[in-house]
Amino acid sequence: MQIGEDSLERKLMQSHSQDPGVTLVCPVCRVELTSSHPYLCPLCGTQYPFRGGVLRMLGQVDEQEQKTRAAFDFEHRQFERARYLRISSTLVDDWLLDVQLPKEYFLGRTVLDLGCGSGRWTYALAMLGARVVAVDFTDAAVDITREVTKHLPNVEVIQANLFQLPFKPEQFDFVVCWGVLHHTADTRKAFRTIAPLVRSQGILHVMVYETRSPLKVVGTELLRSVLRRISPERRYRFCRHLVVKNRLLFHLLRAFIACVPEQELTERFDAEAAQFGLYDWYSPQFNHLHRVAEVRRWFQDEGFLDIQVTTPIRYRKKLDVFRFGECGGSISMRGQKELTDTHAIEIREEPAVIRRVQ
Repeated sequence: MQIGEDSLERKLMQSHSQDPGVTLVCPVCRVELTSSHPYLCPLCGTQYPFRGGVLRMLGQVDEQEQKTRAAFDFEHRQFERARYLRISSTLVDDWLLDVQLPKEYFLGRTVLDLGCGSGRWTYALAMLGARVVAVDFTDAAVDITREVTKHLPNVEVIQANLFQLPFKPEQFDFVVCWGVLHHTADTRKAFRTIAPLVRSQGILHVMVYETRSPLKVVGTELLRSVLRRISPERRYRFCRHLVVKNRLLFHLLRAFIACVPEQELTERFDAEAAQFGLYDWYSPQFNHLHRVAEVRRWFQDEGFLDIQVTTPIRYRKKLDVFRFGECGGSISMRGQKELTDTHAIEIREEPAVIRRVQ
C-alpha cells in the first residue's frame, strides 16, 4: 500500500525544525539522533529513513518476532471489513468511554499510542487535540495509520519494536498501550519497558486480556495451537464460524473456547468485527491472561497513583469471577505517575509539543 508521497515526507521533515518536544534516540545505542536526512545515529552509523510518510526504526527482528508480525500484518489489513474499526467521529466517544477522562484533558498533550494497529485511538486522540506519536511493529499497521491520519498535522507514525523504542524517558504526558502487552513474550517486562516513558504526573493507560475459567483457557489454547498451523487467510475464515447463531450451541461452546453469540451483535459491533476480534485471539504466538489485582500491582510497582479500572466490573460473585473474570474478558486500567523529587520544584504549565529530531 502506497501511503505517503514525497511532498508528505518533505512536510514531515520540515516540521522537525519547527516543533520542540519529543527527542528521538537510536533504539540500539540510546544516543540522540542527528539532524540529517534520513535520521542518523552518530555512534553506530545506523540510518532510519522515512518511507511512505512513516519513520522506519524497526531494525532486525528474530524469528519469533517475525511470526508475530506476520499474524498481525494480515489482521490489520482486514480492518476495513469490520465496521467498528473504521475511522469515524464516533471513535472519540468510544475512546473517552474506555479511558474515562474528560475530553479537555487531551488538548495540547503529547501522547504516545503504542501498538496503534489500524489507527483508531490515534485518530481519536488527534481529534481531541493531542499531539500524537503512533508506534507499531507491523508494516500494515503503520501504513494504515498513516493513511487514516495523513490529513492530521498533529500525528507522526513510527515503526518500531516495543522493547527497543526510540524515546528517552519521561517525554509523554499520556501513554496508551491497548491490547498489546499480553501478546509479547513477557507482559510484565513489557509494562516495565513502557512505564518510564510517562512524565511525572502523566497518565499510563493499558488494556490486557483477563484470566477466566481454566477449562476455557485450556480449550482455547488447544484450538489456537491448531489454528496457528494454517494460513492466516484460512484462520480468518474459520473464525467466522465461531460467531455462533444457535444460542444453545453458544452456551455449550463458551465453556470450552472463545466464541461470540450472534444475538449480541449490534450495528457497530457486527459479525465482521467479531470475526476480527476472534482472529486477534487465536492468531498471536502469545496470549497471556491477567487478573485485575495483578495489573494494579504493576502500576503500583512502577510508581503510579490514582489507579482506576476503567472497564466496568461485571462480576463479583466468586463463581462468576472464576468463570468469566471480574471485567468479563479484558481489563482497561490507568494510573497517574507520582510526582518525583526532581519535578517537585517546577511543574510544566504548558504541555510539550513533538520535536522530531533529524
